[in-house]
Amino acid sequence: MTETTESETIAYDVVVLGAGPVGENVADRTRAAGLTTAIVESELVGGECSYWACMPSKALLRPVIAQADARRLPGLAAAAQAPLDTPAVLERRDNFTSHWQDDGQVDWVEGIGADLYRGHGRLAGPRTVTVTVSDGSVTTLTARHAVVVCTGTRAQLPDLPGLAEVRPWTSREATSADSAPGRLLVVGGGVVATEMAAAWAALGSRVTLLVRGKGLLSRMEPFAGEL
Repeated sequence: MTETTESETIAYDVVVLGAGPVGENVADRTRAAGLTTAIVESELVGGECSYWACMPSKALLRPVIAQADARRLPGLAAAAQAPLDTPAVLERRDNFTSHWQDDGQVDWVEGIGADLYRGHGRLAGPRTVTVTVSDGSVTTLTARHAVVVCTGTRAQLPDLPGLAEVRPWTSREATSADSAPGRLLVVGGGVVATEMAAAWAALGSRVTLLVRGKGLLSRMEPFAGEL
């Protein structure tokens, strides 16, 4: 059982739960308006987009798209037939995520004059947030104006027989893996599924897409799933 130690209560104009893109934007706007602001983050400042979604996925896809374009271009097609340099692509991806270090974004938080609290934030009452850190200590933050909840989302694994036993990836593992798996089964046909299927297939994996329904990208314009 983890013991908790209560600490002081600190008041701000605004307390932001979550330091992803939305939380960062809220902090930026509130500080620009002259309000005192606290940001609470349990992982990396920058959130999913910077480290496990938008940035790393596009870093993986950019060489894949460039190669595909080159192979369709007369005068360049023959020279573009070699496979991608997978370690180089992954190293570029790592640079885009700053090797999963958020020092630069922490500097930005400090630069706008907001205070960062690392730990698990929990709503504890009207305009009140408790922040628990790994050693069990607790800091209570109160907001004179508002607590802004920007906690984002979390991947949910489907209820498939045997799935838990094979240590499945979520989008996080798919965008941060340090090598291409020999075989990859992608369950789903949405944006993340098709992006990661395309990326890892081009990087050397044998990929199978398992899709429920008639085609890919069912929530987008019909032509997108036909490409």
